Parts: sequence; structure tokens; C-alpha cells
Amino acid sequence: MPADETGTTNLGPVPPGMEFLDAIRAVEGQRKHRINPAHQSRRLTLCETQREIWRLASSLPEPHRSQLQLLAGAGFDFGKRMDARMKQLKAMLPDA
Repeated sequence: MPADETGTTNLGPVPPGMEFLDAIRAVEGQRKHRINPAHQSRRLTLCETQREIWRLASSLPEPHRSQLQLLAGAGFDFGKRMDARMKQLKAMLPDA
């Protein structure tokens, strides 16, 4: 596993000369997790926050709507990746 956890918790660095939003758009097809903005967990979590951002953005004009939804979807994927990694690392700890 790469020391920077590319592919595990993130999809790599922003290439030199590329804007952050363009880099997020370029790796959109590599996401493991897709946001379902209709789902409501009613819990104060990272994923629910990303869903709420998506829902709020739906009322905005373009290009802000699609830009914010792209970022919310990416944040959702990264949050799910980090959660899975934390569970994996926690399982490696000796019982206390």
C-alpha cells in the first residue's frame, strides 16, 4: 500500500498546473462510493453533511450547482474510504 494511501483513502495528488475542481472531475470515474442525496440518516456525520450540501446545491444556478455537487460526491467517497480504512486499522490493534 502506498505510504500516501492513494487508492485507499484518496485518489492521489492534484497534478501540477491543474485546478482542484478539474482534478476531482478527472477522477470521478474512480470513486467507489456514490452519494444518494435522497437518503437521510438524520445523524450528524460527514456523509450526511455531504448529502445536505448536495441537496442545498440543487437549488443553485449552474455552474455552482454541479460544481458543489461534484465536490459533495467526492467528499462522500473520500469519507467512506477513510471510514473503511479506520475500521481496518482499528481491527489491527491488539485487544485492550
